[in-house]
Amino acid sequence: MTGASGDFGRLLLPLLEKDPAVQSVLVLDVARPEGTKVEYHRVDLTRHDAESELTDALAEHPVDAFYHLAFPFGRVRNGSLAHELEVMGTLNVLAAVGRAKIARLVVPSLTAVYGARGQHPALLREEAPLLGCPSSRFVSDKVQVEGQVRSFRERHPDTRVLVLRFAPILGPSMNNPATRMLKKPVVPTLLGFDPLWQALHEEDAARALHRALTCEASGEFNIVGQGVLPLSALIRQAGGRPLPLPGPLFRAAVRALDTVGARGLPVGLFDYIHYSWVADGERAESALGFIPIHHARDAAAALRRI
Repeated sequence: MTGASGDFGRLLLPLLEKDPAVQSVLVLDVARPEGTKVEYHRVDLTRHDAESELTDALAEHPVDAFYHLAFPFGRVRNGSLAHELEVMGTLNVLAAVGRAKIARLVVPSLTAVYGARGQHPALLREEAPLLGCPSSRFVSDKVQVEGQVRSFRERHPDTRVLVLRFAPILGPSMNNPATRMLKKPVVPTLLGFDPLWQALHEEDAARALHRALTCEASGEFNIVGQGVLPLSALIRQAGGRPLPLPGPLFRAAVRALDTVGARGLPVGLFDYIHYSWVADGERAESALGFIPIHHARDAAAALRRI
């Protein structure tokens, strides 16, 4: 596992610790997490020698499945470093996984890779084009990583590759653009628009990651919670109040919040405030065996306890 100290790693590792079928967890990271099953090997994916470090570690500790979870979702001070970690780090991981001939690779992504567009169908299925969000490096990096993973799968057909596209994950331990926005007591929104959003409780996200360890399916899967809500309702469920503003005022308000350090949704993600982006979770239910327990309203309400 890479990214054990990140949002995804903190969700998954406790379930692997409790799973009697899991003998040990090889963590390849810059910091050693707690865990009785953890075997730790220090690897910095941004270093020039990361690929050889990964290759050596996997030769020393053969593994059955590899979770590549090293994707930043918290506040990013250095966008270039985040890009290096996601894009170049993924190339290093894929090269090492290919050499080790690992049987299963699991990589998280986001439903945000579909982009938010006025011409979208009511439900976005896994085969929909990844239009992304050109103004956001955060989303563009995820689209680029998916392209890398797709190329890897074509070159290594013997590796079962699963890409989990998560709806915005909400919960007490999450720190991502959606949680930072919804935690605000007043949330600027776009006057005249109230797009439909999905939200996934962090407990359901952890279950989906764990399910990917043993399922017989492969490919891409939309991981979404129960139901959809207008953005304004999601804000209220989280304990905030939407403040509809005309476009220019909305952008000015978001920039002002950013200036005083009260960051919410970055202005680069403006499209997701403008248009609906609803992913179809049917394939995850039928092929992955993942059925969410929590409704979107429960996921948003979980932020009130923070």
